[in-house]
Amino acid sequence: MKRRYIDKQQDLLMHVLRPLVYLWMRKDSKRKVVLGEGVSFRRKEPYIMLANHTFMFDVIHVPLRFRTVPFIVANQTLFKKKATKFLVSQVAHVISKQKGQSDTATVRDLISAVKRRYPILIFPEGDTTFFGETGYIEESTMKLIKKLEIDVITCNVRGGYLSKPRWATGKRKNRYAEFHYELTIPKEKVKEMSVDEINETIKKALYHNAYDFQKEHMIAHPGKHLAEGLEDVLYVCPVCQALHSIETKGNQIHCNSCQTSGYMDPYGFIHGFTFDNLIEWNTYQRKFAVELRHSSLTTDATLFFVNEKTMALDEIGKVRLTYQHQQFMINGAYEQVIPTHEISNPTLTMRRDFAFFYNDKNYLFKLEHKAIAFLRIAQDKY
Repeated sequence: MKRRYIDKQQDLLMHVLRPLVYLWMRKDSKRKVVLGEGVSFRRKEPYIMLANHTFMFDVIHVPLRFRTVPFIVANQTLFKKKATKFLVSQVAHVISKQKGQSDTATVRDLISAVKRRYPILIFPEGDTTFFGETGYIEESTMKLIKKLEIDVITCNVRGGYLSKPRWATGKRKNRYAEFHYELTIPKEKVKEMSVDEINETIKKALYHNAYDFQKEHMIAHPGKHLAEGLEDVLYVCPVCQALHSIETKGNQIHCNSCQTSGYMDPYGFIHGFTFDNLIEWNTYQRKFAVELRHSSLTTDATLFFVNEKTMALDEIGKVRLTYQHQQFMINGAYEQVIPTHEISNPTLTMRRDFAFFYNDKNYLFKLEHKAIAFLRIAQDKY
């Protein structure tokens, strides 16, 4: 299959911009690259590459050194934001995917890209980790591997999470990441393996625990606001079991219920609370699913409706989003009461962009606080 005009345009633009992107990524973080046997950056034959998603710019770092730039699967939201719409539609090889939904159009586009002799890159977790551990991997990706029957390369990204945590509002210095590439499943072996066998192989190849890595390497990432943003992802105090009581300022962490105080050190570890890392803290708080749904919480937000026809975000205005008695209550520029059991496809993108469908409308809230709590009230998958 011949390459399209837009393919050639994007190839040219990315070739011209590549030196600038190199400089940008070098400034973003120090990087170490480890190439396993069977992996070459000069490779011409199509392949499918899978990577764990540890920080925002690993989507640029992972494919950066490959001569033939792969088509990357990205969240549909990027096609609707003014800041990224031109980049993902006219410059980079990007295929849209609505998180949390099966998308046959995405699969068709991926197969078409391979037929046009392009590699493809998928971050099968669907989104950047909030807590530092490789998360849920969509099994549909494994079915695509089985269908394509091409080489599967994995890139295990290490160190990036604590350099630039998704939840963090404060900057870190001395950012660092490692990229370990491996030919995980040769195409000849794909034919012999079941979907379950492929799934287990990929999960093992992509698994990463940021805190285990940090305990071994102890790379300091100093900053003056290291703890700020934790209140968006930690909703249960492990000392007193109070919900929605965690507050942060600078490097300090405080529970307003039991008055426990602690801090985050430059290595990303927490002091003064039961757990010194977010993976264990999150495992603990997930046990409070019933209590979370019986709690109440509120935050300020900016509401948008996603216009599916124009692929744009229509800003509605400032609102207050409250959860109580199994309902989301919206007050301010827009008034609405929404039973939580009537919404569909709740997702969380970027740091605090909470979205869902209700009555054929796609709501998107840019929340001020408590993002993970709102998401898990709506669904318990991520």
